[in-house]
Amino acid sequence: MLRAHTTTELVAKEGWGYVSGLFLIFLISYFLDFLPWVFFFLFVGSIFAFRNFERIPAEDDKMSLLSPVDGKIKDITKVISKNGAEFLKVEIRKNILDASMLRSPISATITNTKRVHGLFLPCENPLSNLLNEKAILTLKTNASTIMLVIKSGFFSRKIELFKSIGPLKFAQRFGILLDGSVELLLPIDARVKVSIDDNVRAGESVLGYFAYGGEFDKQ
Repeated sequence: MLRAHTTTELVAKEGWGYVSGLFLIFLISYFLDFLPWVFFFLFVGSIFAFRNFERIPAEDDKMSLLSPVDGKIKDITKVISKNGAEFLKVEIRKNILDASMLRSPISATITNTKRVHGLFLPCENPLSNLLNEKAILTLKTNASTIMLVIKSGFFSRKIELFKSIGPLKFAQRFGILLDGSVELLLPIDARVKVSIDDNVRAGESVLGYFAYGGEFDKQ
């Protein structure tokens, strides 16, 4: 039987265990008079981290690219893959207090998902890019192919994906990331409208646009 994942719940189902556990600990600490305010703030923080409000995309242009995660733009640069292909990389850093829901940046089909098991070092550690757990998704659109590289951080014990293969709608929820970063590898001719240190919201903020002239224009 397939597990039912979060849809429109105000607090993501995947966080209910954390929230209820911290609430129980808060009650115990309250009755024992042992730092109840500390556990109260942890309880409230867990609700905040797993909040799941509806998001309305800033634009519905079929060529626009939404942010897949809440966080701050940390890097925008051109990268070259091992086979010589060029991509435009946009990296978004998410912290524990940003909403944890991952949302599809485009209408696309996940054609491949690769998981790389690893550590959970803080993202500030230079070794985290090499050693931390990650999931690499290949998304095929009518215009081109992009990749999402989802990297765990210190507070993430896993990267939760609701599906590893199949279609995604524009801004659809597809996973949970408590702490970490997401890199988007885009076609080199994509137009990026955000800047480093900009704050973005998953399923709402527009990162940029695909170049016109592809198969999209034939529809």
